Amino acid sequence: MPSKIVLHIGLQKSGTTFLQHMLQDNHETLAEADVHYPIPRDWQRGRRTVANHEWASYGLLGTEYPWVSELRAAKEEPSWRALLEQVRACPGTVLLSAEALSVIRSDAASRLLATLGADDVEVVITARSLGRSLPSLWQQHIRNGLSTSFDTYLKGLARQRDAGIETDPDTHIWRAFILSGLVRRWSGAGASKVSVVTSPGRPPQLLLDRFAQAAGLPGLTHTSVADRQAHTGLTAPETLVLASLNAAFTENSWPKGKADRARQAITQSFQARDQRGGKVTVPPAWRSRVAEWSREDLDALQETDAHIVGDLTDLHYDPAADEPAPATPEETARAGAAAALTLLNAEPRESALHRNTRRLRRRLMP
Repeated sequence: MPSKIVLHIGLQKSGTTFLQHMLQDNHETLAEADVHYPIPRDWQRGRRTVANHEWASYGLLGTEYPWVSELRAAKEEPSWRALLEQVRACPGTVLLSAEALSVIRSDAASRLLATLGADDVEVVITARSLGRSLPSLWQQHIRNGLSTSFDTYLKGLARQRDAGIETDPDTHIWRAFILSGLVRRWSGAGASKVSVVTSPGRPPQLLLDRFAQAAGLPGLTHTSVADRQAHTGLTAPETLVLASLNAAFTENSWPKGKADRARQAITQSFQARDQRGGKVTVPPAWRSRVAEWSREDLDALQETDAHIVGDLTDLHYDPAADEPAPATPEETARAGAAAALTLLNAEPRESALHRNTRRLRRRLMP
């Protein structure tokens, strides 16, 4: 059994994927220092780009995650059992990383800690300003195939914030992003220590330094990050174009696979453009309210027993710092033209039925 387990639970859009790349790339160096980052044996299954422990956790917690079905949970049970075997076979410190763990409720957190069975479990939360996180979350919402406007998205979050955050499965975003509640939840579940690492945005090395300090990781602080760039998001006009395309895909009954391939190709083409337009920011009508949410959360966070690593000012949202101008028609038109060219240049995928029919006709021709 490990002497200590460190659980890195995100948050989403706080540099989690970058940190997981660092842990995966350096897992052998860490192991030499008796810190073990288990690499799931089947981590390359599906569309994952980095080894982490989220899918394995589905096998234990299942439908506690609102997006996980009973069928998916059953499919991941072997992955969870395999991970648990890896954890129990490791001496020293074991580090697990799964940002989805930030959304689970108190009973599920207690169940996870009890199943892991270690006497000493520390939780590390990486956090970003709410004013930066909400635009990234909406953008991801659009990249996942939906077409909800940012204003409508925020209205939904405002309703959820007033609901039963600890009991309603659908309020999972606020279970993660109200930091004071997140800290108290994991402390109450039995974590021996909860650290909050503030994300500075740039440079990524500073986030890595702070994370290594919070998690007690030797050998990571001075790791080169030149070959690991943080995710490049979409700009405001690009996100508007993709949202409109998603609506069109739905209206025209595009198959999910076809729409997913189109979104992926368009997103990649966007990121290669020059003059892409401004970043996604909180809509002007919502800035004072988001600033109020941020102040409430940070005031409450300072009343918890969380160990803060970094600078709390990194988490403050200043509405005046947001770009005041929305995407211009010209910027949106250029993004739309880039998307149209991507779809026009995409090679059509011939179905197996059409391919076999064509071959049969060729053989039957005299």
